[in-house]
Amino acid sequence: MGKWKRNARMAVRDTIARYTWCGDFGDVEGFVACFTEDAVLEIKNGPVFAGHDGVRRLARGEGSPATDGDGGAGSASPLHHHVSSVRIEIEDRELARAWAYFLVLGPVGIDHWGRYADELVPVGNRWLFRRRRVSVDGAAPGSLAGRRYLEQE
Repeated sequence: MGKWKRNARMAVRDTIARYTWCGDFGDVEGFVACFTEDAVLEIKNGPVFAGHDGVRRLARGEGSPATDGDGGAGSASPLHHHVSSVRIEIEDRELARAWAYFLVLGPVGIDHWGRYADELVPVGNRWLFRRRRVSVDGAAPGSLAGRRYLEQE
């Protein structure tokens, strides 16, 4: 593996971590900075957030069933995302793909869990999300994510 590819993999991993930390700790602009200006973040059976304005709405907990009132970056009740089994494929110097599992802890324990599927592109010295697909695969009884996403199927 060449040096550029190792650097790309580290940059992709850094973006995945920044997204999680910024979202969990209320850094709205840091969260938005993980995305390209024309990015799309879609939630299976839920809303689609387009561009920086859409991603900013998600980070503020506006319009997202999984975060309305219970853990958006501006919320009083934080969530803690744990990301694992990250798989990264660097397609070429202009495109990377990544997949990962997530588990979210809330005020009373496990809240919901699922998968990410990402496309990232280089912007300056970082790799940013051009597209992020979030699939909520399960949720604890009574969790907001479960009521909003899983019962729609």
